[in-house]
Amino acid sequence: MNKIYTTELSGAKWLTLGLLSDFGWIAYFVGFVLYMANGADGLGTTALSVTFLLNCLCVLAVMIGIIEIISQRIRKLRRTIQKGDLIFGFGFVVFGSLGGFLSSGASAVMDILMKYESGMCFASQLLMTVGSLVCFAFGLPVLRSFKSDQRQLL
Repeated sequence: MNKIYTTELSGAKWLTLGLLSDFGWIAYFVGFVLYMANGADGLGTTALSVTFLLNCLCVLAVMIGIIEIISQRIRKLRRTIQKGDLIFGFGFVVFGSLGGFLSSGASAVMDILMKYESGMCFASQLLMTVGSLVCFAFGLPVLRSFKSDQRQLL
């Protein structure tokens, strides 16, 4: 049996939080692409290589979440969804962006401390950090707004 989750967010609040969260993950992806396009200079050090791999996993998690949310919209699911849809959609976006914030923030701090990377790579890491933080900050209220419904699907 699958639990059903519903949200009571108003249309305006849903739209505002959704658009701001969308802005965040788009900025995160753009920062990641810029980082890759500029050679990802930090891959010469073990610490930055680990944070780079963590960022790859976080980008993948956010991408899976976005694809799941789009598929929910195609299936006409909006405010009433099953537990699996909630986890693979909003859960992956929110927690992938939290992981992205931590790993890209750690990369940016290591760049400052080690003076290792070029200015463009550092700027792209800052874009990733800010974008993932915005996605997390505005996606978390949407995720938390879903409450378990008494109904269950068989």
